[in-house]
Amino acid sequence: MDKVIFGSADWIERARAELEDLVATHGKPGERFSLCEIFTDTPTSVDPTGTLAWHFYIDGRSVAVDVGEIDDADVKISTDYQGVLPQARLVYTPEYLAERAEQPPGAQFDHAEGDFSLTPDYITELHNRLAVITA
Repeated sequence: MDKVIFGSADWIERARAELEDLVATHGKPGERFSLCEIFTDTPTSVDPTGTLAWHFYIDGRSVAVDVGEIDDADVKISTDYQGVLPQARLVYTPEYLAERAEQPPGAQFDHAEGDFSLTPDYITELHNRLAVITA
């Protein structure tokens, strides 16, 4: 499996494809969730401005993915690119998730806000699918 650079256009396209698959399979009518991630101090090879943002909106069994920051996300995360890169490459095992459950939601990020309880369970699978292809 080809690896792609974290946060690159190719990575976001892979995230879109994985989300479309997961939402089509696991999405529920009436279920809505949105996420925005902002990565600061991003390498200029990934984003020339040094700040990269991407987001998605889930509505039932459909999803929209795009680049850029949004203000109306259910969960909004802002964190340092290099600081979060090891976690982006980490496959979440049941043991890791149990340890993380003891921390406040979003504690692993520089700044996180929103209602993490709205996050569909299959977003962990999205993370794991992306972790194995993240360079």
